[in-house]
Amino acid sequence: MARKAHGFTLLETVIALSLVSVSMTGLVVAMGSSSKYGALARRQATAMTVARSQVEALAHATYNPPALGLDTTSNTLNDTDVLFADPAGAFAGATIPTGNGAPDATLPSVFVGQDLSRSIRGEQYDVYVNVRPTNDPSTGTEMGKQIAVIVRYKIGAQWMRAVALGYRYNPAAMGVADGLPL
Repeated sequence: MARKAHGFTLLETVIALSLVSVSMTGLVVAMGSSSKYGALARRQATAMTVARSQVEALAHATYNPPALGLDTTSNTLNDTDVLFADPAGAFAGATIPTGNGAPDATLPSVFVGQDLSRSIRGEQYDVYVNVRPTNDPSTGTEMGKQIAVIVRYKIGAQWMRAVALGYRYNPAAMGVADGLPL
């Protein structure tokens, strides 16, 4: 009686190893992509946090401080819906918009991950502000200011941006002091 061999043949082993190598290659590619998109998501979340914190600071600032970008006289041409909050993504381009699309104010850049000695620069987020007044249609009185904070950052060779919107009421139009708690 002939004995049947136990184990795998060389052909079976080669086929099994090729299947494992193909599946492992797919797994490595998927892990690489997920880490890339994880970094992109983290940078976008950081940019939104910077934008929201700046909007919050401006919404509670003294009503008309030109240094903080609440002075609407600097560029009234960017008060249209097309330019105000950057729906066309002009701030995601290689250069900052000029002319009609130029921001009302440029705030100091924010660096995340920078050490105290500044030997490690960290991730840079550039902050721009557009402001437009909202007027009472019946009296023309300025009721407040809409604020758009646009944060620009670079990932590799590509510029990205995050936008946060806010509002600052006019204390004089509301008949209250500037320090009204919200």
